[in-house]
Amino acid sequence: MTTVTLTSKGQLTIPRQLRDALGLAPGSRLQASIDAHGRLVLVPAKYEPDDLFRDRPAVSRTMNLDDMDRAIAAAVGREDP
Repeated sequence: MTTVTLTSKGQLTIPRQLRDALGLAPGSRLQASIDAHGRLVLVPAKYEPDDLFRDRPAVSRTMNLDDMDRAIAAAVGREDP
């Protein structure tokens, strides 16, 4: 396990061997979270959430909640009573 030090600005330097193993380069983004044991977990961000919707076709119609409920009921094989 490698030890890193937190700077007064709240920054961490990731040692070269870890950067190389993860394929991190300057400007790489990491997703940060805290696991159930209170450990900081850093995971390379393979994409930005906005990227998922960037090339999505425009929505041609909208549905209200009743329409959605009917569509879900039909998909699971039952119609509304």
